[in-house]
Amino acid sequence: MTLRTRSPGEYRLSGSRFTFHVSRYALLIALFALLTAGARRLPLTADEPAHIAVGYALLARGTDSLPLLPPYGHPPLLAALEALPLYARNPTIPVAQLAGWPDAYDRYYQSFQPYLRAEAWAPFAARLPTIFLTVILAAVVARWARDLWGPRAALLALVALACDPTLLAHGRLATTDVGSVAFGTAALYATWRWTQPPARWRWALGAGCLLGLTLLSKQSGVLWAAAAGAVVLTAVLRPRPPAVAILGGRRGPPRLQIAVAAALSLAVLWAGYGFTGGTVGGVDLPAPGYWTTFLHLDRFTTQNVVFALGRRSLGGWWWYYPLAFLIKNPLPLLIGWGLGLLTLLRRPLSAARLLALGLFPLLYTGAAVASGMNIGYRHLLPIHPFLHLILGGGLARWGWTGVLQPWRRLALAALGLWTVVGTVRLFPNEIAYFNELIGGSDEGYRYLVDSNLDWGQSARTLQDYLETNPSVRDEPPAARFSPPPGRVIVSASYLQGVGISDPDAYEWLRHREPTAILDHTLLVYDVPPFPAAWFAQCTQPEAPLDEATIAAGTGRADLRLADFDCTQSWLYPAPSGLYALHHDLLHERACLLRCPPAPDDAFLARRLAPARLSYEQERPGRRPAFVLYELSTAPAPPAVTVYGAAAATAPSALPADPLRTPLALDGPLAFLGAMAYTDDETLEVETWWRATAGPITRSLSLMGHLLSADGQVLGAADGLGVSPIVWRSGDVIVQRHRFLQPAGETILWLRTGAYWLDTMTRWSVVGSPVADAIFVRLEVTP
Repeated sequence: MTLRTRSPGEYRLSGSRFTFHVSRYALLIALFALLTAGARRLPLTADEPAHIAVGYALLARGTDSLPLLPPYGHPPLLAALEALPLYARNPTIPVAQLAGWPDAYDRYYQSFQPYLRAEAWAPFAARLPTIFLTVILAAVVARWARDLWGPRAALLALVALACDPTLLAHGRLATTDVGSVAFGTAALYATWRWTQPPARWRWALGAGCLLGLTLLSKQSGVLWAAAAGAVVLTAVLRPRPPAVAILGGRRGPPRLQIAVAAALSLAVLWAGYGFTGGTVGGVDLPAPGYWTTFLHLDRFTTQNVVFALGRRSLGGWWWYYPLAFLIKNPLPLLIGWGLGLLTLLRRPLSAARLLALGLFPLLYTGAAVASGMNIGYRHLLPIHPFLHLILGGGLARWGWTGVLQPWRRLALAALGLWTVVGTVRLFPNEIAYFNELIGGSDEGYRYLVDSNLDWGQSARTLQDYLETNPSVRDEPPAARFSPPPGRVIVSASYLQGVGISDPDAYEWLRHREPTAILDHTLLVYDVPPFPAAWFAQCTQPEAPLDEATIAAGTGRADLRLADFDCTQSWLYPAPSGLYALHHDLLHERACLLRCPPAPDDAFLARRLAPARLSYEQERPGRRPAFVLYELSTAPAPPAVTVYGAAAATAPSALPADPLRTPLALDGPLAFLGAMAYTDDETLEVETWWRATAGPITRSLSLMGHLLSADGQVLGAADGLGVSPIVWRSGDVIVQRHRFLQPAGETILWLRTGAYWLDTMTRWSVVGSPVADAIFVRLEVTP
């Protein structure tokens, strides 16, 4: 004889059994209807053809198709279930004659796709197994919540699950994500029931069979099996309660049941691989295809471009899943999960409940974060059933206890309405759900893409848009540095470099705001005309691009090319054009969303202020990492009062009448103005000049002398960073003169001008042969 105990709240929360069953079945039917309606409307997403193609091969060729599984990355069960309708309807597809059979998985499934597209009904039929498994998952969660905390907890957990946008999105797709969660949750529930006295054979056999099916569903099945093993082991080792011990009850499942359940799970796994055997790593093992698959999973963590928060990486970041958890789940669900957990923790939980509900989520989350498989929040779906269980149990206790019960229940109703409205309004595109923390789904492309947002589910919308707007381009621009004008539409994933062979194909568009967003996933851009006439490169630390790359990137072979040392001078050709700078000249700024890089040097920052960052190659490849800036109009030179006199003249002895700018010199330059900037240690002066002829083959320099009011030279900084060979008439040149900050001087003057380097002859002011220097009183700007 054994005793089963319930918490006091379990009876208190019990309501009408009839009402509970009607409500439960109504919710399950509504969930099924929502899933099927969405499945009919959505085209095939990115991964579905691969699952169906591999499943068909398994059904058609049996063990001959097992070589496809390791590079495919999944066990065979769910793929076979999803391909079953197509195989039943058309069992004659010659899979053994398709390209890639049976070893080249990628080529095989690509060659299978025409057969799949030929059957219009096949996508919906392939999704039905996942839909049924999703409904079963919901039923299991409701049953588990009822067993733990009563009917109210079950209904609350079921409502939360039915409004979970990520579960809804992937619960209607022919993939392995939700199907494996359904088998795993059912297996862990059966294991927990098995450990509750008395340990019945039906639960032992059910747990063993379900664990085997879980292992056959996805490679993460080993984590479900590990959690189930820990639950059983703890049940066996924990001390018996006194009442149970007196009545002769067992501590946990008998060893025979444990052995049979373990053997059954392994037998189911082995059967799924046709009872094959082989050598893996020098060890003879049953089902070698299962163990070999683990060796191929690294390609998902190290060979795919991952995007998050404006950043791209091969691999990922530890914060990827925490970020996705916060922005991919509805805020009311986040509130409900947190409130439910806090409520449950206020009272001691039994070790069995704590282990059954907490071990697997912690184990799985740790493995997911550590693995670096940052290709979609869907990979955290296995923890969602447990979050909904916690929500159901905690909110059932919170809403029906205490003196504020009516207000608490009203708050729960408001959270529920918020969840329902926020999720249903995205139907059937719940895959693109993002919460209000980032501004909603239209802002999601700035944070996460791939299966978090854009997994190909908007293909029909794209096709319809292109048919009604035939002039719109949907291909990467051939001239990636300066695309031709017109309208462009691009998927969010491609825009961010995910799922496309060239991650930088749409880099130019990333620096513009879209004109419109369709289905939260398709971004429309209007590219304005940009009549570039020149392409200027900074030569420090090196010029990043060669002529062929510039011509290919701009689509122009007639651009004027000019190099200059941007750490000494700046060149403003006329009219509009592009600057190219080595990425080492810029630094990353600390922002939540990755901010555009900024120049390290204040001089560069001032000169680039009127330009627009239009392209960034972050990672070195065949050429150095670099950035491009577009300049449409050069800034106006600073207005100053200038004087012309002999170089030896002291500022205090300058003529009373100033000269007007531009001030032409007896050489191919006119002086335009000057501006001074200061910090704690340095005084920096910029002199502005306009070339009146070019190119110039004779070497020259620009004078920069810092003077006191009485003519004492406080510093000299002559130089020229733009070779006169590249000058053209009309170019504006800004020369940088840097001095140590003079101590104790309140009035400062700049003596400037130009001179030939071969003869050291200064150029005089046109019309004043004696005036071979220009004097400017400095107005210092911090």
